[in-house]
Amino acid sequence: MSRRYQPALPNQRGFTLLELLISLTLLGMILVLLFGGLRLSVRSWDSVQKQVDTLNSVRSVESFLRRELERIYPYRWKAGLPQRFAFVGERHKLHFVAPLPSRIGVGGLYAIALELEQTGNGRRLTWKHLPVDPSMQDFSALEPVKEMQLVGTELNTVDDIWLSYFGRETEAAAPRWMDRWDSVVTMPMLIRIQVRFADGSEWPDFMVAPMLIPEAPR
Repeated sequence: MSRRYQPALPNQRGFTLLELLISLTLLGMILVLLFGGLRLSVRSWDSVQKQVDTLNSVRSVESFLRRELERIYPYRWKAGLPQRFAFVGERHKLHFVAPLPSRIGVGGLYAIALELEQTGNGRRLTWKHLPVDPSMQDFSALEPVKEMQLVGTELNTVDDIWLSYFGRETEAAAPRWMDRWDSVVTMPMLIRIQVRFADGSEWPDFMVAPMLIPEAPR
């Protein structure tokens, strides 16, 4: 009886335990590197997003302040002689008279208090307003008015926001920049808003020229 020919099979063998351990070790190292890169990417994304949010908040504050300060009205208190301008500017606080947008007010002029406050949780920008009454002699009527918070936690990365004023304290004086404006006979020609972040960087200064038109009869 003849033998059936069977071709020789190639040498077959599986992974050894050592090879398997080396493969798993390499795979673990690759996963650690990938995870580290992912964490770094997430942190970078969060950092960039935080900066974007901060810049957007500052832009919103800038846009709001520019819009409102441009509407400052050269109103004079009706009571008392001589009639004094209704405007008091400090480094972190501003009192003025202006019309309000229809979404906030119902027309006419309003006495307004705008203030940057330091609180236990950070900083916040607050706002008060009250319709102007001919019997008013100053801004004291705003004290009991409930304040509105315009910006809060978004300002925690801001180190300081301050206002300064350019103009003549008297009609005979030369115009100059001041940290406080309490002249009752003139209005500032320009108001400058400056912003400094906690890391020491500064937002580009922006300046606003109040509405310097003759007062309309009321």
